[in-house]
Amino acid sequence: MSSASATRTIKFISKAGTYTALIMCPDGDIYQEYEGTLQEITAVRPDFSTTKPTLYFVCTSSRVAEGVATPDAIDYYFNGTKITFSGDTSTGVFAGLFKKISPAGDNLYYGLQIISNIAATAGYASAVIKMVASISYGTQSDNIQASYTIPIQQATGSSYRVTIAAGDTKNFVITAKAGSCILKAKAYQSGNELTQNLTYAWEKMGASGWAIITGQTAQTLTVNASDITTYGEYRATVYRSGTEIGKDIQGVMDASDPYDIDPHPSPEDEAITEDTSGNGVVTYTPVVVKRGTSTQALATTFYFVIKDAAGVYLNSDSDRNTDKLSSDVTRAHCQQAGGDVSITITSKN
Repeated sequence: MSSASATRTIKFISKAGTYTALIMCPDGDIYQEYEGTLQEITAVRPDFSTTKPTLYFVCTSSRVAEGVATPDAIDYYFNGTKITFSGDTSTGVFAGLFKKISPAGDNLYYGLQIISNIAATAGYASAVIKMVASISYGTQSDNIQASYTIPIQQATGSSYRVTIAAGDTKNFVITAKAGSCILKAKAYQSGNELTQNLTYAWEKMGASGWAIITGQTAQTLTVNASDITTYGEYRATVYRSGTEIGKDIQGVMDASDPYDIDPHPSPEDEAITEDTSGNGVVTYTPVVVKRGTSTQALATTFYFVIKDAAGVYLNSDSDRNTDKLSSDVTRAHCQQAGGDVSITITSKN
């Protein structure tokens, strides 16, 4: 049984407003598995030269006029090394692995399409795609970045994989009042999609944690703008012949919402180091602001849920259910998770 999720990055830029940046994949979570040993690889799946998954850089702004913010330019990195291009196709060390995507027509986002297998280039270890965008507003400009981790690991037997893909062309983003987007749960075994004897359960992350969405047992789930405030998280569990085979988590952004939660992280880079000589805690003291202003719109407390990439809670039930003004993410949380953690902030009012 497997669980997976994408990691979102929030960056607060005080001089130009609040930007929230994520890397979204409409195809669901990207991963690769290899068969054999590191000395003799016999197969890699899924085959990216066939599936060609695309990662999109989605950035929203606190300014009403922008909603979805389009960068002036964007750079792409693979495991910390900048990807160079000739035309739209990658060159140099990453020749033929990637194709860059630019906003055009109905597509609002910059993106990176993976057009060949990356497992060997990554040394058969997990890879990180980072996108760094330059965004200007008037005479001001800033850089904002987001990262996406691609798990690469040895296949174990007939492994199952569950992922939530976009069920429409909206890329998990609601951009219109009374708008919606569709989530679609997919299950795979040894890289092949399953379609028979499957049932589904959907949950939504709330102030008290995951809650079953009553009556939602289909493969797809429609999320309406009225269902979330700025950002919401959903989890799908898939069963095969009554036995659970996996879960996945997917975030949905509402770029049309008039309110934002400004997270006010300290430090602003939201980074915790494993080395105890570095920073060991990030404190969030959020406020609810009306999009387009930095003025507090609602006086409220917040619920905080800290979890790992699989959606496992890292703070206690009592802490998750106590509304307060601020919360800390600590080095201990990262150590418990074995890597990146996320925090979901929900206003009480």
